Amino acid sequence: MDIMVEGVGRRFYKPNQVVLSINFLVNDATYEKALEKGVKSVEDFIVLVLQKLDIAKEELKTRSFRISQNTRYDYETKKTIFNGYDYTQGATLKLDYNMETISEFMSLVSSLAEPPRYTMTFSIKDMEGAKKEVLAEAYNKAKEKAETIAAAAGKQLKDCIKTDFRPFAETVTSHSRLSDMDMLEETGVMYKASKARSTAETIQTVFTPEDVEISETLYCLWIAE
Repeated sequence: MDIMVEGVGRRFYKPNQVVLSINFLVNDATYEKALEKGVKSVEDFIVLVLQKLDIAKEELKTRSFRISQNTRYDYETKKTIFNGYDYTQGATLKLDYNMETISEFMSLVSSLAEPPRYTMTFSIKDMEGAKKEVLAEAYNKAKEKAETIAAAAGKQLKDCIKTDFRPFAETVTSHSRLSDMDMLEETGVMYKASKARSTAETIQTVFTPEDVEISETLYCLWIAE
């Protein structure tokens, strides 16, 4: 007798890592000035934020970089309007989860002349270990189902002869997010440094990210006799 069962493993973990997606964007009339101002914005971030947080600049990993023309089409005049050059650099920064560090990061970024945009997500460091635990749970639950079915049929479960599983995908990070938009007033104007610091400090007491949920579905084919 063949028994095909589905086992679902699901566990929740307290976040111990913050992943920041950071985007530097500077515009200027000429290519050279856009490059100069863009590089300075990154350098300022390294000196005035990372160094003050005692974070090595090598921890800031660049994932994209480009300098491009900024243009828009005016449908009334039927002309393309040139708006200078955009310096765009995307980077990723991983930090230990610590609300004091997050608060200080937000305050320091808000004081920059050309602050980058950023989004924070929350995760765990030992993702591979967590995945193994969840996969083992999925297998055990599949086995329990198979044993129940075999017993109901008056048979005994023998071997699992085949498994098929879906890779871990989108459900491996906390759903909580925190971005630089939380440092803006409803009008879209940046808070002053003192106001931003007050807001960042308040976040320490009111912001608690959701646990990281990791789930796995495993399909098992068992033989019962």
